[in-house]
Amino acid sequence: MVHTGSSLEAAHASIRVLVGEKLRYLVPMTVIFMTCYIGVTILAGFDKEVVGTSIVGSVNLGFVLIALNYVLSWGLAIAYGCIAQKKFDPLAARAAAASRKAE
Repeated sequence: MVHTGSSLEAAHASIRVLVGEKLRYLVPMTVIFMTCYIGVTILAGFDKEVVGTSIVGSVNLGFVLIALNYVLSWGLAIAYGCIAQKKFDPLAARAAAASRKAE
């Protein structure tokens, strides 16, 4: 097989676009998740009075924050799935087609 420079460069460019687009969404999502996750852990470790504040009956702020972390995780996963379907999948298909052309 003969590799033409332009087709190989096009394949690399389309892969770079895909990776760049993914990073545009994944970095903020990761920062949001890690900030919330580590924040709850630090709050629980250093300010037990605040985390122990009763909200309703025996449900305290700690339980609510942990539940919100689960909701945040699911929300980010669902958002990622929607974004992947609309943006990443077409870019991945283009990158795959460009890679096949370069072969």
